[in-house]
Amino acid sequence: MSANFNTGRVILEFRDAYNKLIFDHVRLKFRNQSATSMDFPLEVDLTGVPFPINGVPAFPKGHWVVEIYPQKYRFKTGIFVDLPSNGEETIKETFFVAPDKVSPVLPTVEEFQAGGRWAPLWQVLSKSPINYDALDAKQRAGLLNLYAKMNHESANFAFGSVINIFKVLPARIFAQVQNALWEAVRQSPQRFHEEPDNGSMHTFEDGWTRLEEHASFKTPDPMGNLQLTFANNAQEEMAVDADLDDHQGIQHVFDVIKHKFSGDTDPYDIHEVLVKFQGIDPGYRFA
Repeated sequence: MSANFNTGRVILEFRDAYNKLIFDHVRLKFRNQSATSMDFPLEVDLTGVPFPINGVPAFPKGHWVVEIYPQKYRFKTGIFVDLPSNGEETIKETFFVAPDKVSPVLPTVEEFQAGGRWAPLWQVLSKSPINYDALDAKQRAGLLNLYAKMNHESANFAFGSVINIFKVLPARIFAQVQNALWEAVRQSPQRFHEEPDNGSMHTFEDGWTRLEEHASFKTPDPMGNLQLTFANNAQEEMAVDADLDDHQGIQHVFDVIKHKFSGDTDPYDIHEVLVKFQGIDPGYRFA
């Protein structure tokens, strides 16, 4: 930054998935599109308020590409800023947490037992063979993501048909459900569309067999969609493999908010998608 040029001010407004201004240590690299000699790095501590950067070279040398490297959030590159002479420009960006740099603050069994928003989940868990406390953090996060989505009107409150959950993975759960759920989903084309591959990538174990036809349905959400794939057993009971989003959907999300996509879907990313794009809060935060 130099007094030999017109200067202006760049204001940083970096928000999280909840649209709250973030608290974090952030490294920035300003790369000038006219002269590399004007490039400069900067480190700032954001404290939940807009952060002004004064004295930044402006028009006619005010064309910048900015790289942003937060400590707890995913980085962004290729942010273009055109700074007018003696003026200001605001960089407004939304950041998703970096899964490998945060820890989830998850509800406890005692909180489930207290009822409220957790009452339907605890009713199911208390009859399930899985042990919530024995799950790792990402399994618990994935379970809470799916509970939040399945207990939402956009999924026709499908969680109300869950009898028990017998397997939990970071991005999916396997659950026994009331048989009526299958027909209810089939009769709700505004909420679920049938998958043309019949859920061929979804496999079941322990005596469950995916239905031969009309087995798999997905909500139409462009980001954070729920897929339900149905199976039955010899006792004519029914189960679902419920999962949230696929790689294509996550790629689209990351394109929208300018994050780089690594190719691996993470439950913490799904949390951010649900909060940011669907207004669904899975009930946990990050530290």
